Amino acid sequence: MFNKLNLQNSYDKVKFLTLLQFALVLVCFVSEAIITQSVLNFSFIFQFILLLACFNFYYNALSNLYYSYWNISVLLAIYYFVSLTRNFLIVGHPMIGFLFFLSLIFLFCACYMISSPLYFPRVHWWEYDFRFRADIKCSVEIDGTQFKGRLSDLRRGAACMELFNHAQVGQPIQINLEILNQNFTLFAEIRSKREPIIGRSIIYGIKFVSNDLEQKQRLRLLTNYWNESKKIKIRNKFAPLK
Repeated sequence: MFNKLNLQNSYDKVKFLTLLQFALVLVCFVSEAIITQSVLNFSFIFQFILLLACFNFYYNALSNLYYSYWNISVLLAIYYFVSLTRNFLIVGHPMIGFLFFLSLIFLFCACYMISSPLYFPRVHWWEYDFRFRADIKCSVEIDGTQFKGRLSDLRRGAACMELFNHAQVGQPIQINLEILNQNFTLFAEIRSKREPIIGRSIIYGIKFVSNDLEQKQRLRLLTNYWNESKKIKIRNKFAPLK
């Protein structure tokens, strides 16, 4: 499985860190059982099977980009922290505690990398009123054809793009928009695709191509504008009625 991963790709890096977590935690779990001479106990077998099942669900959630990935991440973070604390302060096995600590670091690194809009966009699906959504209307050109779309969740040089039209992952796109009475163009590449329920737009994770200074300045302006628009719309939503 490891030899199939391309570590130049951030998504494969997350998978690699996740598999590394599993390997370290399983070593720690078995080592604790050997030291305490409880390898053949029913409790050990039950917990071992439970741990394998949890890791299986976790990896499937990551592979399919399910949002349950974050719930399981929180549970694993708590488990790693409790285990490292127990081994450092109570049981007295600092080496096992250190391996749990490494697993916790790998977990945090993986969660940060995968939290990009390319993989887990912050789509406010509960907000149906577009007056309070920080979406930016745009025109998207794909293979010479233009479509109307919306941009949201601009972070870390990436964004979430919502379209009702189909496009392929890996396609280069051109985004035309107007901000503060300025018309300009940004170039990007589609990196991921989510198809929600029927009747809702398709959600694409896009990575902006900012090879020159002008494109970087435009992207910075777009990101700042989106952040300010988001703050204003949140304030307007919860402002008292006059």
